[in-house]
Amino acid sequence: MNDSTQTEIRRLADGIRHSLSLGEDKLGADTRAEASRLLDRAEDRLGLGEDFTVVAFAGSTGSGKSSLFNAVAGLEIARVGVRRPTTARPTACVWGEGGTDVLDWLHVPERSRTWRESALDGDDQRRLHGLILLDLPDHDSTAVEHRVESDRLVGLVDVVFWVVDPQKYADFTLHSEYLTKLAENSSNMVVVLNQIDKLSPEEQTAAVEHLRQLLVADGLTDTEVRTASALTREGIPQIRSILADTLDSKQAAGVRLLSDMQSMARRIQGELGEPVPAPNELPGASRLVETMADAAGVEAVVQTVHDDYMRRAYRKTGYPVLAWAQRNAPDPLGAKHGLTREELIRASVPATSRAQSSHVRLMAHELVTESVSTLPLPWQKAVAEAEKTSTDELAETLDSAVTAVDIQRQTPGWWSLAHALQIMFFVATILGLLGLIAQAVVAVAAPSALPGWSWAVTGGLLVLGVVGSLVTSLVAKTARIRGADAAARDVDSRLRGAVGQVAESSYLQPVIAVVDDHRQAYERLRVH
Repeated sequence: MNDSTQTEIRRLADGIRHSLSLGEDKLGADTRAEASRLLDRAEDRLGLGEDFTVVAFAGSTGSGKSSLFNAVAGLEIARVGVRRPTTARPTACVWGEGGTDVLDWLHVPERSRTWRESALDGDDQRRLHGLILLDLPDHDSTAVEHRVESDRLVGLVDVVFWVVDPQKYADFTLHSEYLTKLAENSSNMVVVLNQIDKLSPEEQTAAVEHLRQLLVADGLTDTEVRTASALTREGIPQIRSILADTLDSKQAAGVRLLSDMQSMARRIQGELGEPVPAPNELPGASRLVETMADAAGVEAVVQTVHDDYMRRAYRKTGYPVLAWAQRNAPDPLGAKHGLTREELIRASVPATSRAQSSHVRLMAHELVTESVSTLPLPWQKAVAEAEKTSTDELAETLDSAVTAVDIQRQTPGWWSLAHALQIMFFVATILGLLGLIAQAVVAVAAPSALPGWSWAVTGGLLVLGVVGSLVTSLVAKTARIRGADAAARDVDSRLRGAVGQVAESSYLQPVIAVVDDHRQAYERLRVH
């Protein structure tokens, strides 16, 4: 068994073990029981090492498998009788020394064990060193205990040789109850058409072709078909050669275990169902965030921040007289009430109505239901329990998310520049206006007392002040609108991000965790 095969066996074993730990309701009782037995068997077989490969001859009564077993062994080991059924217990033939621990694991009775090689054989049997060959009870025996024993050993051995005869090779029970169900192990099975001495060459060809067609229909595309006769010894050398090649590769045990693990992994995956996208990955997730944002009063907070920016910016950058006149205008954030920032923000958030809460819960439930609708019922129940926990905490979680966002009052540098310009132009306007009034009074009293250029200076000063104030006010107005919009967008983005975080990490996270557990369990069983 190479390292990659053993690594893959252990990986799938871990995946199967993980699936069994998910809870008794996640897998059927039969699957759980068979998976547990497979894990135990895999651990036992890996622990027994690769010194011996176990091959079983299985077949129905009258197929001649015991005679074939004796022919391959070259000894009269298995009892061949006229009355049926004959084989009541497994018979073992061992090539080489050892193998007792494997036979004990297989529960082969000590009186049914034979060590094949003797001093008289020389090197004739050397290629088969490490082989444990079993003759199993008939799988169609009228004695129930014989069938049970045969089925048990078919599930344990590394390679199975199915021995069939010309009369019963198409038997429905053999194909439906055994071969089809073992299709995953097709590369570890050989079908031997025995008793070909009873067929003419043409009949042999037709029977083999028909048998191959039946095996393909069963899903056994990798299974070899051989012909043999225990009576004439035809095909016996070829069977021994297959056995020797199997021993040389030292892959049979690993391939059998791996195919069994893969079969069980696919079976469990079938019961788990295909993974589904988490609720936050569905298109409806964005609509849920919008609905939750509305329920959390995000728009109200954003409007408050916008209005607060406009108010403070106008007091700083507006025309001084008008800005002073609005000094007693209401503060959107209630700054004159002595509240902290968190209290001011909380005060600006409208209470979530019962209708809004119900709408959020309904939309979230529909999103979750859509996400897990294809999962098996036990997983849907687990999701429903997780969703209920999140729903009970929704209002408090949303409120905490909104008030946790840090909203700083912005004071851009251009406010100070605009304020300085407004003061300067306002002063220029006042000085120009006062200068013109003073000059007019002097001109009435003493028309020739003032030089002509003085009118130009005071008039220019007035025009500069008026035009400067007008231009500064227009530019500042545009900048205030842009700044307020930017501040509102920034707060809106961060508030919706916080709500989205609530939707994903707080509200949907318990559901996502269940979906992720399901996906992880499925992926750990993926066959490479």
